[in-house]
Amino acid sequence: MNIIIIAGMPASGKSTVAAQISNAFGYPILEKDAIKEELFDTIGFTNYAEKRRHDVAATAVLLRCTDALLQGGSSFICVNNFRPEVQSQLQEILDRNKCHCVTVFFGGDADEFYKRYVERDQKHLRHLGHVLQDHYPPRAGDSLDYTMTRQEFAEKFEQLGMADFKISGPRIEVDATYPERIDVDKLIADIRRALGKE
Repeated sequence: MNIIIIAGMPASGKSTVAAQISNAFGYPILEKDAIKEELFDTIGFTNYAEKRRHDVAATAVLLRCTDALLQGGSSFICVNNFRPEVQSQLQEILDRNKCHCVTVFFGGDADEFYKRYVERDQKHLRHLGHVLQDHYPPRAGDSLDYTMTRQEFAEKFEQLGMADFKISGPRIEVDATYPERIDVDKLIADIRRALGKE
């Protein structure tokens, strides 16, 4: 079985490209943000600490599902901006299940990623549970706007080592500074080669 891991910085276009890769390979997508959104809608949160616990829980569910799918012989795409402390757990799962793993890493200019991150939140292009910081669901009269500062972006993402994600197996680097310039057809061909499908 095969697992295609799509990792990298937030707002780098991982989910959009993952959908195209999914169509090409016929693999389902397992994505941490989708798990978090279910937790937001089912449980909600009343402060930032609770919101962070949803993130921790979603990561645990992602790892458990990854293990279960691989044990069942399924091939799939896993999308997440992995923190360093999760990498060893993920590596253990991959080693134990003896799967073929290819990492597609979305890197590039962090300033551009920050601009896109802020823009999509301002346009409400994401689930509001990601945007709101102190409570969800919103209450009547609440402002639905929150703009993360450049320093906060660096502290929450860049300085936590997400850009240093390393896992065994072939690794394909994608410059996602400008998403419209990503050659998805070439990327899909590169993944096929890495998985030995050509």
